[in-house]
Amino acid sequence: MKIKKFFKENQYTDILLILMAVVMIFFTITKPGTFWSLGTWKGIVMQFPEYGVMTIGVMFCFLIGCIDMSFVMLGNFAMIIGVKYMLAHTTEGMSNGQMLGVIAVGLLIAIVIAAIGGVINGLLISKLGIPPVIATISMQMVWLGLSTGITKGQTLSLKTLPIYAEIGHSTVLGFIPFPLFIFIIVFIIAALVLRFTVYGKKLYMCGTNLKAAKFSAVNTDRMIIVTFVICDIVCLIGSMMMTSTLNSVKADNGEAYVMKIILILVLSGILPDGGIGKIGNMIFSVLIIQMITSGVNMFKGLNTYHGSFIYGTLLVIVLILSTYMDGKGFKFLKGKKKTS
Repeated sequence: MKIKKFFKENQYTDILLILMAVVMIFFTITKPGTFWSLGTWKGIVMQFPEYGVMTIGVMFCFLIGCIDMSFVMLGNFAMIIGVKYMLAHTTEGMSNGQMLGVIAVGLLIAIVIAAIGGVINGLLISKLGIPPVIATISMQMVWLGLSTGITKGQTLSLKTLPIYAEIGHSTVLGFIPFPLFIFIIVFIIAALVLRFTVYGKKLYMCGTNLKAAKFSAVNTDRMIIVTFVICDIVCLIGSMMMTSTLNSVKADNGEAYVMKIILILVLSGILPDGGIGKIGNMIFSVLIIQMITSGVNMFKGLNTYHGSFIYGTLLVIVLILSTYMDGKGFKFLKGKKKTS
């Protein structure tokens, strides 16, 4: 009975499990040998963590009823500045310890820049009243312009920093890919913050009704600013992983991640209206999208553009369905409450 009650009250989980089963069955029938190969699943666990971590960051903005469209470009800009510092302070013959010290300082610089970017986003929205989409798209263009101007559109290679690339391709305990390990750690911390901290409770409160939260003595302006700082720092961790995987950084790296992450969050029931959604569903959503991405690459006649078409179509369908749903599932399936 408890299991039946759980699935009745968590219809987003039901939908995600059904969709995951459909995706797996489809690729099992069409590409059984390739889909279930060890190489395919190694690729899946190596590819999704970087944008999975970014998804966790953007989730905080969704829960408070905002959206951040600038996180990828801000992450690229922060990493470009950090990498330029690393390259400028790396010399031949440096020991691994010295090189790790330079990398640590470069990453610290990137974190400070990401935090400043989050503060700017939060101030534009909370103090000036600019709609989140407009504010963050404007900042997206600012960061892209700065990054392109600094690099002149070129790619910054980390060939002189081989340790940084090795970190991203290493394993923990001999079998857990390092990117997956980072994703698990970030996921656990985010889940604990949302479940057990005062900030997590206030986050849902602000997302449900910002005015009511303000009248309940919650400093809503500070909550918005802090949330954007958390969002952009967490997203930067994803950018760090992406830079390590690619062994380079560029102004427009990960540009396609923005809409993919929005799709993942909406698909998992974390709606941009704010105040609703469970982080646990995000795991299923991320895996579904990555399986589709990997599955598309198995067909010779398909490419990333076909993948974008699939994501866009799926996002439109989910957005249409979301108008009939709340955080737990379809409204019309819950029935009317009995009145005495």
